Order: sequence, then C-alpha cells, then structure tokens
Amino acid sequence: MKAIVLLCMVVLAISPPIVANAAKDDAKCKQILNDLDKAVGTIDDDATSYWASRANYVDLIFYQPPNTPDNKQKAEQEKSNGKVKQDKMKDNKKSFDNLITAAQAGDCLSPTELSATVEPTTKHAKRVNFDQFPPELPIESSVDRGPPEMPNK
Repeated sequence: MKAIVLLCMVVLAISPPIVANAAKDDAKCKQILNDLDKAVGTIDDDATSYWASRANYVDLIFYQPPNTPDNKQKAEQEKSNGKVKQDKMKDNKKSFDNLITAAQAGDCLSPTELSATVEPTTKHAKRVNFDQFPPELPIESSVDRGPPEMPNK
C-alpha cells in the first residue's frame, strides 16, 4: 500500500512539469501555425497580384490599339508592379521555408497537413519566381517558306 501511495506521489510530482511543457509547446505551435497561415496568405495574395499585373501588361501591349493614350505608361506601371511582387516573393518564400522548418521541429503538423500546406504554396512561389514578362514586341518568326517540293516523276 505504501508503495502505491509513493508511486502516486511521484507521478503527481512529475506530471505538472510534463503538462506545463506540453502547454508551452502547444502555445509555440499555435504561434508557428498562425505565422504559417499568414505566410501562406501573403504568398497567395502576391502570386495573384503578380499574375493580374502580368495579364494587364500583356493586354496593354498586345491587345489594345497602339494609339490608345497612356498605354505604354500603364504597361510599364503593370510591369513594375509585377517586378515588385516577384522580388518580394523570394523573401516570402524564405520566410515560409523557415516557418515550415520550425513547424517540423516542433511536430506541429501531421505529414498530410504539411504536404497540403507546402506543395501548393511552393508551387505558387516558384511559378512567380521563374516567370518572365514577355518582350514588348512580338517575337517575329524567322522561318521562311519551306524548301521547294520534289518534282513528280
């Protein structure tokens, strides 16, 4: 009986620090996940904004009549906006990667949640980072008419 009482006292003495550590880690994970959600939202918003600027640029350069006033200035503004978003995306991606590393270290996400968060966000960021605005002038084909036909016998 004394052994059981002694065992219970030891368990009770040890359990509060364990619960406190779990609560501390839980608060840390909540903060990491909050920051991770913000980073995902920022990357998604910046990617959407980048593609909108790119689409407006293409529309202004290739599909608007050339004599429309201020088309060139508007196109340059859209290109500049897109470039700013593209430059910010590199820093946002680094921040996102750091948060993912922290979430993995703290065991804050299951493998399924991790995959569902990392894959689409990384894809958005990479597409923006590796994209280039098209040249202002359409690419002209240097292909002439093919070779003459072979004579029929």
